[in-house]
Amino acid sequence: MAGRGKYFELLDFTKFAFPSVIGMDAAATANNLIERLGGGGFMSYGPIWSRLNPIVAGYATDAFIASEFSFHSEEWANDAMQEVARLLRQYFNGRGRWFQYPQRPSKVLGFWFKPSIKGVWWVDGKAYAVLINARKQQPLFPDHLRFLARGVYELHCVEDPNDPTPLIIDLSEPQRKEGRILRAYEMPVAKAVSLEEFEDAVREFLRALQMAGVALPPEGMDIVSLFKKK
Repeated sequence: MAGRGKYFELLDFTKFAFPSVIGMDAAATANNLIERLGGGGFMSYGPIWSRLNPIVAGYATDAFIASEFSFHSEEWANDAMQEVARLLRQYFNGRGRWFQYPQRPSKVLGFWFKPSIKGVWWVDGKAYAVLINARKQQPLFPDHLRFLARGVYELHCVEDPNDPTPLIIDLSEPQRKEGRILRAYEMPVAKAVSLEEFEDAVREFLRALQMAGVALPPEGMDIVSLFKKK
């Protein structure tokens, strides 16, 4: 049955695309997806997203972080949550105002699609639509950033009268066993892949999902509108 209760987001497009998110091969990408269907998925950082207001505002002390993110039975998971929270606190540094984006997923062609941003950050008179990559083992490369920027723009910025700029915060580990490094990329649409390249990539990923038994065939040609909030 299509979907199988699986959840996907834009970061998954860059994770599973083969050989790359731009110039993707649907069959090879489907093989990567099939491997995931039999696994346990990614660690969830959801508890952080629901507590971003105090983190952005600078109120999340070390004691707060230790208290709020110590509920896992595995200590490594608690350490990961706390490290991500501290890095985000370091980046936002009590600046600006944070407006949480609803994290409810939507049904797309039989599977669940998560929102691409965690919220909108207003600082120094500008608005930013913020995508956060907390996955330690999934570093983002230039083509990933350009793809994600177009996705954030089309899904969360283009129809917003405040005209926010995509901001991608990458908290991954560039080299294995060398630790996370905080990198933030302001990605105005001029730096993103073209809309045509983005649509082609999304269409190919949907083909891969269909081949993996996850998605139903797309109807119509307006691919981007499938993922916009209803």
